[in-house]
Amino acid sequence: MNVSEVIRLGFGALKERRTRTILTILMVMIGVSLITSLDGLGAGFDNYIEEQLNTLGANVLIISSSEGGGGGGFGPPVQGPETKLTSQTVRTIDRVLGIENTVPFYRGAVTIKSGSEEKTISVTGTDQSKLKYITPKISLESGSFVSETDNTGIVLGYNVAYPADLDRPFAKRGQIVSLISFEVEETGGGRQTVKEKKKSFRVQGILEELGNSQVDNTAYISTSAANSLLNKNNIYDGIYGITRDADENEEIEERIRKIYGKNIGIISPKSLIELIQEIVGTFTAFLTTVATVSMFVAAVGIITTLYTSVLERTREIGLLKALGYGNRTILFMFLTESMTIGILGGILGILTGVIGAVLLGRFVLSSFGGSGASALNPVFLPIELIEVFILALSLSIIAGLYPAWRASKLSPINALRKE
Repeated sequence: MNVSEVIRLGFGALKERRTRTILTILMVMIGVSLITSLDGLGAGFDNYIEEQLNTLGANVLIISSSEGGGGGGFGPPVQGPETKLTSQTVRTIDRVLGIENTVPFYRGAVTIKSGSEEKTISVTGTDQSKLKYITPKISLESGSFVSETDNTGIVLGYNVAYPADLDRPFAKRGQIVSLISFEVEETGGGRQTVKEKKKSFRVQGILEELGNSQVDNTAYISTSAANSLLNKNNIYDGIYGITRDADENEEIEERIRKIYGKNIGIISPKSLIELIQEIVGTFTAFLTTVATVSMFVAAVGIITTLYTSVLERTREIGLLKALGYGNRTILFMFLTESMTIGILGGILGILTGVIGAVLLGRFVLSSFGGSGASALNPVFLPIELIEVFILALSLSIIAGLYPAWRASKLSPINALRKE
C-alpha cells in the first residue's frame, strides 16, 4: 500500500468524525495562539517601553519625593517618608559632584478648553529653555517655547493640539485657551468642597510628534504659572538632574543618597527600563506557562480522540490487516491523523495569535491615549514561530503514539470478531 493511500484513509477517518476533530484542533489552536500572542506582545511591549524612555536623555536622573515617587509619572511610587522638593533641594542637588544642571518641575491634571471643546490633559510647568537636556529629540512644529517670565504663554503637545478623536485641530498657534484646575478643600465637620481655578493662556507653540505618549499628551507653561495654577505652594513634583556622563549616574545617585538617605526617590531611564522589563518578563513567563499547560491539555484531547477512534474502528482495522496491511502501515495511518491535527492546529493558532496580538496591541494603546508614532507593535521572530509550530506538531505526534501503537497491535482475528 502506498503512502498517499494511507494518508487518504487518515484524512477520511478525520472527516467521518468531523465534530470531534474540529474540537481537538481547536484545543491545539488555542494553546498555540496564546503562546504566539503572548510572545509577540511581550517583545513588542519591551520595545515600546524602551522607545518611550529613550526619548529621555541617558544622562538624566529623575528625582522625586519618596511618597510622590516616579518622577512625575515615569515610574512606580516609592513608599517612605516624604522629602519636600523646594528651591533649597534644587540648590543642594545642583552642588552634588557630577550634576551639571537641575530642572525642577510642577505637574498636574487640568481641563483645557478651546472654544466649545474641552479635554483633560497633563500640564507641566518648567524652564522650557532646558527641555533639550531632558528630552533631546523634542522640537517645535511651529511657534516658540515659553520663557520663564511669561505667565500667559503655553506650548501644546502634539496630541493635545491634534487629538485623534477630532477631525480638526483642538487649538492653533495664537489661539486663547483656558486651563482649569481643581482642588479639594476641607471646610470643617468632615465636609469637602471642590475649588476651581481658571486661567487663560495664549498658544505660543505646538510640539512635533515625539512618540512619547507623556510628552505628546502634555501642555507646557512656565514654572511660576504652574505653581499658581496648580496651587503647589513652591513644592516641586520632581527635579531632573542632568549628569555630566550617563556612566556616572549610579555614583551620582549614591552621593545624593548620602545627603537624603532613602527619603527621596531617584531613578534613571536605564534602570527604569530594566525594572519594567523584569516585571513584564516575569508576568509574561507566567502567562506563557499557562498557555503551555493548555497545549498539554490539547495533547490529552488528541489521545482521547484517537483512542476513541481506535475503539470505534476495531473491525475496520481488523479488515485492513486481513487484507495485508502491516503494523507499520496501521501505525502510520493513525499518526497521520495526529499530525494533521497538529499541523492544522499549529498553523491556525499562529495566524490567530498574530492577528489577536496586533488587535490587542491597538486596543491597549488606544486605552492609554497612544498615537501612531508610539504604537505598541507586537514583534514576531520567524524562528520563534517555527519553534511554536514544532512544539504543537511534536506534542500532537507524541499524543498520537499510544493510540497508533494500540491500533497496530490489534489481532486481526479478534478485531473482526468485535461487534
